[in-house]
Amino acid sequence: MRLALFALLLASLPLCAQQTDVLFIGNSYTTANDLPFMFRQIALSLGDTVSTGMQAPGGYTLMDHLYAPATQSAIASQQWDYVVLQEQSQYGAMPMGNTFSDVAATSLTYAINDSSECAYPVFYMTWGRKNGDASSCMWYPDLCTYDSMQQALRNNYIQLAVENEGYVSPVGWAWKQVRDTHPGIELYQADESHPSVAGTYLAACVFYCTLFKQSCVGTSFVSSLQPDSAAILQAIASSTVLDSLDTWNLIEPGSTDATVTGMSGDGWNAVTLHHFGQGQHWWICSNGQSSTDANPTFTFTTGGTYTFTHVYIDPCGHMDTDTWTFEVYATGIGEQLAARPTVSAVDQGLLTISGGSNGDRLEVFDMQGRLLRSVTLNGGTSLLPCPSGIALWRITSPMQAHWNGKVFVP
Repeated sequence: MRLALFALLLASLPLCAQQTDVLFIGNSYTTANDLPFMFRQIALSLGDTVSTGMQAPGGYTLMDHLYAPATQSAIASQQWDYVVLQEQSQYGAMPMGNTFSDVAATSLTYAINDSSECAYPVFYMTWGRKNGDASSCMWYPDLCTYDSMQQALRNNYIQLAVENEGYVSPVGWAWKQVRDTHPGIELYQADESHPSVAGTYLAACVFYCTLFKQSCVGTSFVSSLQPDSAAILQAIASSTVLDSLDTWNLIEPGSTDATVTGMSGDGWNAVTLHHFGQGQHWWICSNGQSSTDANPTFTFTTGGTYTFTHVYIDPCGHMDTDTWTFEVYATGIGEQLAARPTVSAVDQGLLTISGGSNGDRLEVFDMQGRLLRSVTLNGGTSLLPCPSGIALWRITSPMQAHWNGKVFVP
């Protein structure tokens, strides 16, 4: 019965928009071989309609775009679904304290959100120079070799996406997989920097997988490539993106989280669930009760273990689903949970945990799922040492409510 109700609710969800509108902001890495055109053709061949815009003067940095009237006009010209932000190829690998890429990215994201409330910023991770960048090597050692330059690009673009609640389109990381496994496919032009047709085709495939979160394998559009080479690039693009959605921040934003943000009891046989979202809610309990309220109350005739499912769609149409179990005791449900805990990392190597309740359990994992720390919180504000990088966290209350998220630790 519960599965039937859940299927019925999913069937009633609004259909996705017929057309996806994408604005590309970059430079010659975007215009070379017309990346937006290839992306549109791949999408069209797979049954998706895409409209694109582009602002990509040669050599432009994100800071250049921030102060360019044409870029600001393009951002404000319509309601975009995604706005792609590509940093200048060398700047993307340099320390952001030197380039101010993070400042420009955040300012551009504000402009995007002001014009298109539901738009996602998408950070276009580019690739390292074929043999490193000799012109910058003396001042920036990370640019001396391809491998170190690519790793720096990866780290910086992931940080930009996490800080701005955007996506990473991991073109550069797919590029590395092709170099490692199929070196016969030439991704570079003769200048060892700009993309060949194969390089742009790979980028277009990665963008399709990133924005639609589905495989591009089987697209009939192969540009001027041999079908076998195109098939290899399709497969690598798809696996690079879809096997690591969390790594590339390809999850719904925090505002779309279906996780319950609190609960309160009224006697032993009733519980009210709380959620901050202003969108649409569908709650289902394993005892057959359901609700579309933001803060529904469920009642029980006996104690036991119950399963709840919450489907939440935010005002932009993004959906998240959460399922968890809950113990009801005939002696009482327990104290009301505190406000939703928050986990942030402002200082180097430290997590700051605020909110929550005494007895909450915090677990911190790395991106491979390895447990880094596990501590019991005392409520209030706590500081916890944590290795640098992206950390996944989960807080579980004594009442088995849970919250989770990710944070970039400087």
